[in-house]
Amino acid sequence: MKRTRLMEYDWMVKYTPQTEWIEGRGVLLGLAFFFSEIGAGIYLVSLFLDFKGGWLVGWLVALVLGGLIHLGFLGHPMRAWRILLKPAASELSRGLWIILLFAIIGFFQLLPVVFNGLPWTGEGTAVKTIMGILSVLIITHGFLTMNVVRALPLWNSSMIIPLSLASGIWVGAQAAEFMMKISGHELYLPEVWSRWSLLGYIALLTMYLWGTYHSSDTAKESIRRLLIGDFAPRFYVGVAAVGIVIPLVITIAVWTGGVEKLGGGTLFVRFLCVLIGDLAMRYSIMKSAIYTPVI
Repeated sequence: MKRTRLMEYDWMVKYTPQTEWIEGRGVLLGLAFFFSEIGAGIYLVSLFLDFKGGWLVGWLVALVLGGLIHLGFLGHPMRAWRILLKPAASELSRGLWIILLFAIIGFFQLLPVVFNGLPWTGEGTAVKTIMGILSVLIITHGFLTMNVVRALPLWNSSMIIPLSLASGIWVGAQAAEFMMKISGHELYLPEVWSRWSLLGYIALLTMYLWGTYHSSDTAKESIRRLLIGDFAPRFYVGVAAVGIVIPLVITIAVWTGGVEKLGGGTLFVRFLCVLIGDLAMRYSIMKSAIYTPVI
């Protein structure tokens, strides 16, 4: 794509692209949101499936990958901690507090999983409920942080939070089912989660694109850039073809043929496509956002 030099006053009269959160070090923020969402999604689905291996993997992905990349974006660790002091004013600060609680409570819940024989199991309804709520908040944290930027109508949409939740459950369900397959668990209930979370994701993504397109002129221009402009090839290949069509074909085949015929290789291909599709969806939304002109 040919880049044009923006004059200092162009942001006042023209649509100008958002670059701070997706170029340079800003890429780290998008990746932090992505891995935190995946980890929390795996944890949330695994709670409902009572799959303790998924608790451990989800906790590690959310904290080791999502958390460390988040710190890399924030900068010097000796100064970055100060953002925790502003939970009332900053969505990013609230998100870090939620991740901190997720880390601490999850650690004590997972102790008996790692070390057998400990007296406290961490399997009580109260603990599971708290961890489930924290998982939902982490899944939606990335898009919720973006949603408060009113100058970017593509992000400031009422449908972006439900979309983020559907996305997290969708990826988490595919990951949990693949792990349960290779560890020898029964797959009927995990496949139900994978099936309906995929259909829910498709529905909410469609509603998000349609509703945002009709919300404002700036939002309409962002959707045009996404669907028929410079970013269209990335969206149709990464999000539509790899992230939706291939998983949908596999899911329909399993739906009609029976879950007992579902092999590990097929599950891995679907999970990999889902992972690529979710990353492409988030990148596309972050990259195609444009600011509303002041004049």
